Amino acid sequence: MAVKVFTIESERESAARLGYPTSTHMGDYAYKYDDDIIIRWGNSKYLYTKDSLRNADFKQVINPAKSIRTNCEKNKATKLLAQVVNVPTLYEKSVPKDTLAVIRPTEHAAGNGFCVKKGPFKIEPGTYGTKFLKTNAEYRVWFCGNKTMCGRRVKMECNEEQEYPCRSNWGYHFVNGISPELHRQTLIAAKKIGLDCGAADVLYFKGIWYFLELNSAASVDHRVVREFYQNALEELVKKKLSLKSEEALVKVVPIVEIKTEEQNSEDKKKEENLVENVAQIPVEQPIPSVTSA
Repeated sequence: MAVKVFTIESERESAARLGYPTSTHMGDYAYKYDDDIIIRWGNSKYLYTKDSLRNADFKQVINPAKSIRTNCEKNKATKLLAQVVNVPTLYEKSVPKDTLAVIRPTEHAAGNGFCVKKGPFKIEPGTYGTKFLKTNAEYRVWFCGNKTMCGRRVKMECNEEQEYPCRSNWGYHFVNGISPELHRQTLIAAKKIGLDCGAADVLYFKGIWYFLELNSAASVDHRVVREFYQNALEELVKKKLSLKSEEALVKVVPIVEIKTEEQNSEDKKKEENLVENVAQIPVEQPIPSVTSA
């Protein structure tokens, strides 16, 4: 039995840091991997059944294809999230007068297509809007199985000054622990979409957590993130697939990279930019029933 990662081209290098064999192509037939455990890292491609129908997922899969596809349509995913957690008000047809809204393509990656506009205006086809919530408290919560880890978005020297910044490319202050309520809500949100692992982008606004979106292929862009996923994935695989023996698992292979002294120096600077200091999470207010802001 082998554990393999099935990812997309833009995340190949990042996903490889999980320590498992990583590929963007798994052949044509899903049944050939019935004895393997496949971790889908952002790749929702269906394979063929034995009858040559292209609607097959892997028998033993973490992050099913259906769930990743659901999550990729961000406007529809936001509606699902709104059933279980707080989300900013969603606009699909038009934005009211004097209302600031974040406009994004319905399918996007990182900060692509991000802009903030004031209404009134109509929503263009292929895009959607959410109410802009003015707060500097944006967090990323990495989740895997029943485990979470939290980091607050922080501006780095390389990030430009903007009136309405998209924080997708900002760094993190990793939080020492996580609010129990944020932990609970993140796992509820992941379950609603159907994801076993990934990351949630969340705002803290007027004492309430607001979920912006989930990510099924979170960048493994820091040692802390890599170690979190490696440890949590190994535990998730054992639990989810009822593996009784550690010998049944393919162990995570430490990644050994041979680099020049100059490359090592550059890597150190990058890691220092993704600040690792402990930050304090805001004091929470009682969470009311699910609302929109």
